[in-house]
Amino acid sequence: MNESLSTDRAVMNGSTNNTRTKRGKKQWKDLAVDPLAEGFTEHDASYTVGNSPLTWSQIETGQLFCRTKTAKAVHVKIHSGLGICLDTQARLEVKPTIRETMQVWLITSFNTTTASRANF
Repeated sequence: MNESLSTDRAVMNGSTNNTRTKRGKKQWKDLAVDPLAEGFTEHDASYTVGNSPLTWSQIETGQLFCRTKTAKAVHVKIHSGLGICLDTQARLEVKPTIRETMQVWLITSFNTTTASRANF
């Protein structure tokens, strides 16, 4: 073995420094228009929203919220950048740049009128 190969550890180990993969940055999508904002299927439940809107960052994980005061599309916050619509199962990805300014309405209570108890 000559001296040049023994001093180059990357060649001896069978790897080079150029093969490292770099992880790309998250590509945030713009928010889509709420599909249930205009017209929706009526559900047998009534929701009560807060008196004033909150920003996305003020809502805690697991809380129910909607994007409009009329509570037509109910979402649940999964983590700091994701919410899921309970009606359509659509993902709501919120960019970090708008998390402090995006207004949502917190659902303070709801009442289902057709809930029935399952017979076991």
